[in-house]
Amino acid sequence: MGERKKHQDRCSRCLMRLEVCLCAAIPCLETQTKIIVVISRREYKVPTNTGRLAGLALANSVILQRGHVDRPMDLRAHLGAEGSNFLVFPGEHAQCLSTIATNRPGPLHLIFPDSNWRGAAKMCRRDPVMAQLPMVTLPPGPPSTYRVRRETKSGGLATMEAIARALGMIEGPQLQKSLENLFDLMVSRTMASRGYLNDR
Repeated sequence: MGERKKHQDRCSRCLMRLEVCLCAAIPCLETQTKIIVVISRREYKVPTNTGRLAGLALANSVILQRGHVDRPMDLRAHLGAEGSNFLVFPGEHAQCLSTIATNRPGPLHLIFPDSNWRGAAKMCRRDPVMAQLPMVTLPPGPPSTYRVRRETKSGGLATMEAIARALGMIEGPQLQKSLENLFDLMVSRTMASRGYLNDR
């Protein structure tokens, strides 16, 4: 009974508690860049997951879940033409996204592994398609404002912050700001629901 009530008290779309539902604030943002978020089945159900929230706001995006035994993930079906696909992860040989965005004609397909630092690194190594993609990284920027979870990697960002900064670099600051506003609202409402009364 308690478990059932717990789920009934949450929005089925944004997964936030009904009293702090974000749906009315989620924009519909059009982009030339395609965003592909690869997320574990368990993480997908977490209300504070930011990659899934970004997907709700971006029309040209797809959320792929790993870990379904009967429904294996098919990343190749969502990739673009050869040379347009890049894994956003600061690996050893990653190039800066700003260089790629400047020099590549046509829309990019950006793949974001959505997990903690360790889980994302493991995902990039173990998935045969992701392991073959060229890596790009974001240039240094302001620290994360994601107070909901503890960041284990110095300089790490929440997935939605990384997506916002990547799109801001490619498609302009207004689009970045729209995503960051939604992110900030999610963080504020989550913190307020946990009793931090200075948050909205």
